[in-house]
This record gives sequence, structure tokens and C-alpha cells, in this order.
Amino acid sequence: MGWLSFGSTKTEIPPSQPQPPVQLQQRSHSQLTAPISEYPKDTQQYQNSLNKEESDIEITLNQLSHKQLSSNATTDSPTTSASTNINVEQINGSKSPEEISNTVSQFIENYPISNLFIIDGEKDLKKSIICTSNNDGGKTCLKLQMNSIELFKIMQKNEFFCSLPNDVDATYFECRKIQ
Repeated sequence: MGWLSFGSTKTEIPPSQPQPPVQLQQRSHSQLTAPISEYPKDTQQYQNSLNKEESDIEITLNQLSHKQLSSNATTDSPTTSASTNINVEQINGSKSPEEISNTVSQFIENYPISNLFIIDGEKDLKKSIICTSNNDGGKTCLKLQMNSIELFKIMQKNEFFCSLPNDVDATYFECRKIQ
């Protein structure tokens, strides 16, 4: 249903003044096409800071070194501790995806069902990590030559539910066994 105004007078709207072009800045994970010297100064600083950033896996290991996560899967809030004992084992990249999947499954089976597992990976790269609390009060981690999406699928196949933690600064997934 529409409204038509018969008999009203037509008023002209004066043309508006031309607006100066708006300077847009692209903030992206992918490389920008123009040389960095042509970017506005704050974009150059942002791009330089991106080049100095740690990888996602390094950030996760730093976050885990400052937090001692509870090994009880029913507890949502991590308890803070000064523990920095993180044992990281590098898995050979020449293994097939099936061998890596079996390695992850064996790693999971070595710990109680109530353990919380942390997974993370580099975007668009075959680099990921899985960590959990060990009996010594520290962390044990496997660095894998596998895409993080594949690691996520392996965790689902092993009947784990993975979700983002309550911590807004966290860059990893927490995985709990579905019981």
C-alpha cells in the first residue's frame, strides 16, 4: 500500500556540496597490493606491527604458560598459577595424515577423560598444536604438521566438544570429552 500526495507542491532540494574523498584503510591478514610507502602513516605502523607479531601457536603457548588450566572438564574458569613447565614435542612432518591422526588419538588416550585439551593452529598453514595438563602440574604439547581444521576434525572424531574459552583474549579452542 502506498501513499500518493496529490495537490502538494513540489519543493526542490538543492544539490549538496561535493564531499572530499574518504580515506579508507584496509586492515587484513593478506598482503596489501600497494607498496607500504604509499600507505598513510598509521597504516604503515599497523603493517609493521603485524610483521613483528608472534605466530598463533606462540601466543597460545605464552597464554598457557601464564595460566594453569584446571584438569577438571566441568570447571569453566581457569585457575591462575605461576607454572611455566610446558613440554613441547615436535611431530615429524613426513608422517601421513593417518599417522598424525593416530598419534593425536594415542596422545589423547594417555590422559584421563576429564582432561581439558587445548588446540590451536596457524591460519592457512599446516601447523597446529594440542596441549593438556600432565601429572607434574605442567603442560604437555604436540606440535603437528597439520592444518588446525584437520586437528579440530580429529578431536570431533574422538568424541570431543571444542569451543572458544570464556577468556576474550584467548586464541585457542578448549576441547572436552563428551561423556
